[in-house]
Amino acid sequence: MKVGILEIIRESAQARKVLKIIYIEKDGSSEGWRYVEPYSFSHDNGESGLFAWDINKGGIRRFSLERIVDAEVTQDTYLDRYNVEI
Repeated sequence: MKVGILEIIRESAQARKVLKIIYIEKDGSSEGWRYVEPYSFSHDNGESGLFAWDINKGGIRRFSLERIVDAEVTQDTYLDRYNVEI
């Protein structure tokens, strides 16, 4: 994971601003920028993850932090769908 991505995720969540990420799937593919609303971190079986609402897919997703290779805070705000725990 690129240095600073955790801080970018925290900034996005605390300001309720949409986060855009580049995420690498297990098979090595990427959909390009994905726009998400960050809600919480998870730690399962030695892997850290981010639970976020994927705006384009219309649902909650868990993203492995190790496979988020870039992240930026956008200017778009969001209303909480869940408790923001970040």
